[in-house]
Amino acid sequence: MIIRNKVGLRLTALLMLVVSLNFPVMAQISPFDFGLREATDGIDRYWAMYNAHVEAIAQGTSVTYAGIDTLDIELPPDYQTIPLGPQTDFCGLVLYVTNNVRHGTLFSLQNSLKPIAIDKAMVDEGDFRSVPELSDSDKLLVLADRNVWTERIGYGYAIHRQDILLLHKGIAANAPIAPWNTDSTDLNASYTEVDVSSKQFRGLTMHRTEQSQYKTYCLNVYGQCNVLIEDVHVTTPKSRMNADGVFGITHSVNVTFRDVTVDGTYSGYGASRGYGYAFSLNNLWNTVFERVAADGNWGVFGTNYLSNTTLRDCDLNRFDIHCYGRDVLLERCTLRQRQTQFSSMYGTVTFDSCRFIDCIPVRIRSSYNAYTPFDIEMRDCTFEMTTRHHSLVNVMLLDTATNARPELRAKCWPNLKVENMTVVAPALVGTLNLYEPTGKLSELKKPVDYISNVTVSGLKVVRPNGKPAKVNVKLSSREFITVRKAAFTINP
Repeated sequence: MIIRNKVGLRLTALLMLVVSLNFPVMAQISPFDFGLREATDGIDRYWAMYNAHVEAIAQGTSVTYAGIDTLDIELPPDYQTIPLGPQTDFCGLVLYVTNNVRHGTLFSLQNSLKPIAIDKAMVDEGDFRSVPELSDSDKLLVLADRNVWTERIGYGYAIHRQDILLLHKGIAANAPIAPWNTDSTDLNASYTEVDVSSKQFRGLTMHRTEQSQYKTYCLNVYGQCNVLIEDVHVTTPKSRMNADGVFGITHSVNVTFRDVTVDGTYSGYGASRGYGYAFSLNNLWNTVFERVAADGNWGVFGTNYLSNTTLRDCDLNRFDIHCYGRDVLLERCTLRQRQTQFSSMYGTVTFDSCRFIDCIPVRIRSSYNAYTPFDIEMRDCTFEMTTRHHSLVNVMLLDTATNARPELRAKCWPNLKVENMTVVAPALVGTLNLYEPTGKLSELKKPVDYISNVTVSGLKVVRPNGKPAKVNVKLSSREFITVRKAAFTINP
């Protein structure tokens, strides 16, 4: 179905005005140029889109969707991911996608990596000017550790940490999550040259149809710098399929999601409930989410190796960094029903003016056995407690096993600073726990490291109807031992 809309007419009029004023206009490619108007089925419409994008890249121009309101496409047996140029504006296109062929991604913005040998001491210093391949222009340097960082107990796989650095003429704009110049690190590096100018993917509503037998991921971004994903909306019907990844972003820096919604994911349901994510993110630096609303059966974030992540004005059922991350800021975000979850975290996790509704504000995952040092700060937040969730920091406990990696041998718990928090306490909830250790009692018998300062100030407690109330504030729901004495301070 193809509809010429008012937006398309306005764009056409604007182009005519520009031409009449003798301004140079870069020719754009349209799916109409590749048989979209004549297409009789969804497969023909897919090929019209695909060929338009391939030709636009060959000509160094962009694809215009002016005049196209709604499309129903079907992926053919030999379908390929549609490659994107730097600027893709779908102009409000509503796209219905049916996939009965195989799992795959509809759109991609890709770059390739080249291997390079460098001294791991350079990584922490951030100076690569002595390396000819890295000394000019702008590069992404991708770092991978051949040695195991940690093994995820109970899941049967090992984690090999990754980092990414943005270089300008051989000097790094950022630092790695944790030091690489250690005896236990075996560095494997690769790089790519990047264009730091803006890349955009915007103006699309994508419906994955109920009759689809296979998953169609929306967008894959690999090895990119400065990407804006804006005004994009993806819906998914209830399905027994799982292992989703609506947006897959890997080895990239300066990526922004703005005004994005995800309504449902392929994550199973009922007895077949399994994992599946809206945002599958790996090895990113400086990632921003603004006005993102996402909900899925499992939890909408599945990420690893994230540094310097910001979320503003988002409404989510879960945010996490599964393993190996640094520095997260959440501002004016609402989190519902599940949790934020971290493991092998460094730096500071900051919540500013956030709202927690029947969820765990912070959960530290035990299965990675990687309790690294970091700090938690909560400012001007609201915590709506329930009988099942009335603790700020849940530290999941596994056992007393020592991690084989020297950097992970200490069992560190985070420091916590709470300022001006409003606690909504139902009558059946009489206690607010700052920490909630859950799991093996044997682990609580060993002193935990790093934690030394826990402060609460400006706490306001009300009932759900807004009337003042009181609760007991406890350091922990279960006693634990610290390596150094922890200062626990509560001020009115």
